[in-house]
Amino acid sequence: MMKNNNSIQKPKSQDFETLLESFLAAQADEKDAGTFSYKGYTYVVPGHERSEKECSFSGLCFSWGARSFTPEKGEPARFFIDGRGGVNERFSLYMEVTDCGDGDEACPTAFYVYREGEPRPLAYHVGGQITGFYSQNDFTTLESPLTPGYYFLLADGLVDDNEPPVFETLDDYLCLPFVVMESGEKLAHPVALSASASRSENTLEDGPWTSGMLRLKLRLSAPMQAGHELSAICYTEDWRQMAHDERLQAANKRREPTLQLHFRSDLIWMPGRYTVILSHNSEPFASATFDYRGEADMPCVCRTLEAEDAETLLAKSLATHLAWKHTRDFSGMTRLRLQLAALLPKSDYNSFCREQQLAELCENIYAAVSADVLFHARRLAYCLPGMLNYCTTETRQVDCKAWVAEDNPDVLMDERTSHAMTLYNIGVLCSAEGRACLTALEEAVEDSFTFWALTLCGTDAELQRLFACSPVLDRHVRPEYRFRVEAPLVSDTLHALQRTIGETAFRLDAAAENELACQVMQCHDAVSLWSKDERLSYVMRGLVGRVKQRIREQYDATRKPTRKELVTIKAEDIALADWIQTLTKASGASDSIDEQAFAESMKELEAMVGLRALKETLSTTFCRVRFEEHRRRMGLPVAEETASHIIFTGNPGTGKTTVARLLGRIYRALGLLSKGEVISTERRELVGEYIGQTEEKMNAILRRARGNVLFIDEAYSLCTDSDDRRDYGRHVVESLLPVLTEPHPDMVVILAGYDDEMERLLQSNPGLRSRFPYKFHFDDYTADELMQIAGHTLERGGYRLTPEALELLREAVEDAVKHKDRFFANARWVNRFVTVGILPAMARRVMAADATGKEVELYSTVERADVAEAIRLQASPSAAPSRPRIGFKA
Repeated sequence: MMKNNNSIQKPKSQDFETLLESFLAAQADEKDAGTFSYKGYTYVVPGHERSEKECSFSGLCFSWGARSFTPEKGEPARFFIDGRGGVNERFSLYMEVTDCGDGDEACPTAFYVYREGEPRPLAYHVGGQITGFYSQNDFTTLESPLTPGYYFLLADGLVDDNEPPVFETLDDYLCLPFVVMESGEKLAHPVALSASASRSENTLEDGPWTSGMLRLKLRLSAPMQAGHELSAICYTEDWRQMAHDERLQAANKRREPTLQLHFRSDLIWMPGRYTVILSHNSEPFASATFDYRGEADMPCVCRTLEAEDAETLLAKSLATHLAWKHTRDFSGMTRLRLQLAALLPKSDYNSFCREQQLAELCENIYAAVSADVLFHARRLAYCLPGMLNYCTTETRQVDCKAWVAEDNPDVLMDERTSHAMTLYNIGVLCSAEGRACLTALEEAVEDSFTFWALTLCGTDAELQRLFACSPVLDRHVRPEYRFRVEAPLVSDTLHALQRTIGETAFRLDAAAENELACQVMQCHDAVSLWSKDERLSYVMRGLVGRVKQRIREQYDATRKPTRKELVTIKAEDIALADWIQTLTKASGASDSIDEQAFAESMKELEAMVGLRALKETLSTTFCRVRFEEHRRRMGLPVAEETASHIIFTGNPGTGKTTVARLLGRIYRALGLLSKGEVISTERRELVGEYIGQTEEKMNAILRRARGNVLFIDEAYSLCTDSDDRRDYGRHVVESLLPVLTEPHPDMVVILAGYDDEMERLLQSNPGLRSRFPYKFHFDDYTADELMQIAGHTLERGGYRLTPEALELLREAVEDAVKHKDRFFANARWVNRFVTVGILPAMARRVMAADATGKEVELYSTVERADVAEAIRLQASPSAAPSRPRIGFKA
């Protein structure tokens, strides 16, 4: 059985006891000590328990204080002394998984840290391992601070079966050498005087756009000192790492001011600007920039970097900061990474406070991230709190469409304390149904006493509209926190395709790399839009399919192909344009119905309480659409497609907005809409204040509605009983008519409102009625249905009703239904009755009670008194909400 494994060792004791134990252990060690030789020196191994049983491991990480390296990830085995910590910092050895074989018996292990040339260990850990997860082995404290030099870790009781091995074998032990160096922050750095980049003629024989070697000849003002490290990382123009090289200056080697750095990359070198960041003992001190256009030799421009430069901060973050490392392969970050790096000095203060165990500065940060693809914006927003050190405790992403559908928008904002909250699908906040949520959001943003962070995600158009609707948000999201994820560069797209190929057993030869790069440049508009699954489909069906076809056609029984030939992709196998053309044809001829998405949306529609007649009518309609689609694919004649505009009638709270949202998804699944979102609006957003403004607003909303459902609530307010032609609401209807007459508008218009008023609207314009082939009436909910809705609301929150509370709630609901008028808010009322009436009453009762011993039951059980209190406070609809006024001026 796998267990958490913090190693088996004695608990820490007081200082005197520790000294005493160390003295007694040293006496015993002298008697049982062993020796071994390493690099010409003899070392002493203190006596410890040994066994034939050994422990295998994976995920090893060696740390010293806050610094660490993981050999299995290829990280350099080194620590930098930065003046912080000193002797108080311990060595620790972590292993993610340990395996000691069968049985629960522990494997004795021992770990020692030596400095080369010094016979006795500086620190050690003696204990045992058991089969399990996460073994932590903390070493004894150092007697004196570490100094720069060469060290090694000696392990006994471990077996290294990793590929490649993590340790070196040393007699009966395992050995892991590492270096301790002085941090470059306070060192004097050489100056980069000149540099030149080059690729060999042999490398360019198969074409300029290939992976492999690029060399950088660098001349410094002074040679590197012995024991110091020069590292160089080559970045693309959008600051993605291409390759790196590092040189540790050995004491016994001649030091030269001119160095030859080698950048071997598995990625294809594409045309563009590259920047090499040079670091001295991990501290960036210079950059060398060059443009690659396929030539063999490239001059470089060298520049000295200061500690506060954005390039310095960015390079250090990309190299060491986990959140920044997550963004290494993000596309469209050309300008964005430097913009983010410029904000790092603000966050460094909190890092310093954390190291000094001081209170961090908690600043409310309000940001906006825009992108053409919402996923790219959300991905960056998720990383921002870690990248810029927000000091928040939780990251949360919220779909505004789901938020708007909730009955109480304040609940989400009440939970924001210490959270980094990301909102997406923000366009709905500008609609009538999102007005309450937008108000709650504005109030939260203006509240400077609650610590939290906010990131708004959307397209450029969505953010512009939101800021236009909300001057409050526009004012609080400062320019430096407005981020734009750009369209991917050609190199982004190509390297993503390369990584997909790298996940298979197949490999590109040099000529194929060059051909793939050329074709991606030609077809970038199409290939840049591919998802990960679409890239994998091209690789496995397009590329690999052509490889197999080529091998089959060239197969010679007298000479069978080698394994390498079977998995090598050649230039002739690359045919991107043909694959894109095949996809285009297949898309036109393939099934336009997404059966899975259709089934999921229909399941959600069926789960709605009540609406039986509506569900049956919609089901019949959708069945007819699918029937016609299947006939079309069989080559049978089908009826001419017509627009599917709809009239919704019914009282408030009967589910019209929710059904409209589901219709968008269903029509998208049926291939009737290209996007399937819901654009909700009302008279206030459509009618202008002067001549021509209404038409401008309508043109803008119709552009947004293409591919979507345009939902106009309270549509009857567009036409009044007045014959005054200056009523601009009539212009809205007139602007709609051209769209309503289009046979294939890629849009569904839904007009919603009260039954009688909607009838008068249809009578007001002779062309309207015929343009809406479907009319659905939403009946008021019965008392039983309202009880179901109330039950669902309570169940989602983890509440349950006592039988007495259930009985009183039913009486209240039945009374409300019995005395309702046509403006009764149905589901909206019962949800509000629960969330604004019953639950606050329950909260007051619980907080006034002695909760000792029965907290869970007390906090989850709704009593009859809670329902009675809600009724007493007139949470029930004794007064119906006023009916929306008709015929107001614009």
